[in-house]
Amino acid sequence: MTPMSYPVFGICVGAVLAFVAAIVIAEMIAKAGFPLPSGGKRIGRIDGLRGFMALSVMISHFVIWLEITRLGGSWAPPSAYLFAQLGAGAVTLFFMTTGLLFYPRILAGFQANSWPAVFIARAFRLIPLSSLTFVCVTAVVMVKTGRHLDADFPGAALQWITAAGMPPLLGYADPGRVNAYVLWSLKYEWQFYLVALPVCALLVDLLARRLPSWMLPAAIILVSSIGKKFVPGVNLWKFMPLFATGMLAYEAQNRPVIARWLQSRAATWCALLALVVATTQFKSPYDLAWPLFAIFFFAVACGNDLGGLLRTKAALVLGECSYGLYLMHGIALFLLFTRGGALTDLFATPFLPLLMPLVAIVLVALTSATYLLVERPGMNAGKILADRWRSFAGRKLSFAAK
Repeated sequence: MTPMSYPVFGICVGAVLAFVAAIVIAEMIAKAGFPLPSGGKRIGRIDGLRGFMALSVMISHFVIWLEITRLGGSWAPPSAYLFAQLGAGAVTLFFMTTGLLFYPRILAGFQANSWPAVFIARAFRLIPLSSLTFVCVTAVVMVKTGRHLDADFPGAALQWITAAGMPPLLGYADPGRVNAYVLWSLKYEWQFYLVALPVCALLVDLLARRLPSWMLPAAIILVSSIGKKFVPGVNLWKFMPLFATGMLAYEAQNRPVIARWLQSRAATWCALLALVVATTQFKSPYDLAWPLFAIFFFAVACGNDLGGLLRTKAALVLGECSYGLYLMHGIALFLLFTRGGALTDLFATPFLPLLMPLVAIVLVALTSATYLLVERPGMNAGKILADRWRSFAGRKLSFAAK
């Protein structure tokens, strides 16, 4: 399939309208009193970017479903670079965001962190919503197959909820398509938290106190590049440079001259140009496009709001909903394209992308509710349990010292 077979104009119009619709509904949700992150907790303008990244993934997957149902395609990245990069490029920025957010823990060193508390907080941040989406996937599979829970279900459920894998459910061989296979990226996020994060913090204690801190992420990039070549079976090598890019963005934040320039109007245009080139001229975000995505990310991480867009309340609402948007959009698209024929059949192929704004509105409304009812309580519970663990560990150490 060639890029020319896509209804390019319709997809572009639908995508723009989806972003506009998401902004409008998010602004309404903000005015209704949706809790926004406090200024002190924000890092650069990343909070304002995350929602747009998740919506970009939804648009990319919408294009894939259009290929499957109207153009005779299969589940694969779109052949048009832009439509493919809306998905893969956005996930690249998510990995960079993780590196940025957790780099302070690395810099603090291994001994300064209570690692059980860190893992408890992460589990309660990620698992409650992944559990809910797994229940939704299971319900869809049960309706589709007519089957009920079987002996293999508990083991499969554990893999799904922890993002360790997406095995068959209830005899249905390909349940991953129900949620657009999005758990693949969470698998590498967990590997970063459980392995790379404590190892890097330990290296800070052992070595990096004697060296400039930026040398650690630079070394991660170098080692990962070597590792990909000589130990190709370790998929994490592919993504560690992205986490390291986020760490370097944190380094840039702490250099006032660099940070000030990255907030300038000239930097805004450079960042947007880099993003356009990365998404239209390269098939993959992991090789030559990676430095271009890095330029864009550095600017946003250092506080560039892209002309004010990323500082709006709507952008902050979308940012809070971004995890839900990422996990749940695949289910919405699966239902639309497999059960929504009464609606999709009303649109000829060139006009089918005009359903994107409707999907965006439904998802933003839904995920704002799941954030308040599932994610936020989960985070609060995780914080309480993590604090209790720190208190317990502190008392234990104090007792042992006596």
